[in-house]
Amino acid sequence: MEDGEWQRAMEIEILRMKSQDLEMNVRTSSARVAVVVLLTLWALLPAVVLASPDEAAIIAGTKKYLAANSYSADMKIKVEKVSGDYARVAVEPKKKDMDGATVFLKREGGTWKGLFIGTGWDPADLDKLHIPKSLQP
Repeated sequence: MEDGEWQRAMEIEILRMKSQDLEMNVRTSSARVAVVVLLTLWALLPAVVLASPDEAAIIAGTKKYLAANSYSADMKIKVEKVSGDYARVAVEPKKKDMDGATVFLKREGGTWKGLFIGTGWDPADLDKLHIPKSLQP
């Protein structure tokens, strides 16, 4: 092999190696992105899997009830317990300018509607609303 041919062969080999490095870097970057996406989805999975359609409807009903009663929309809502067509939901402001409260809801015609919100109750009042004993604090 002559010097010119040998030099040309070396340049081709160097270009091939750079191309392989670039492909490897792209694959590594793609793999990193895939791992980040999978970890993000894995972190969100419990919220998606554990939230039943009924729970989502209860939360929507709670938000509607809070808005109708002039409560802040910036509330953390947690469905505590469901019994038949009744539910007990804890609401807690994200900003600590108010106390948390409990909302009782009833499903009517497939829609969850707020019955009562407060921090303390007379059991007789809850009985009048037909709130099941299993939901009463």
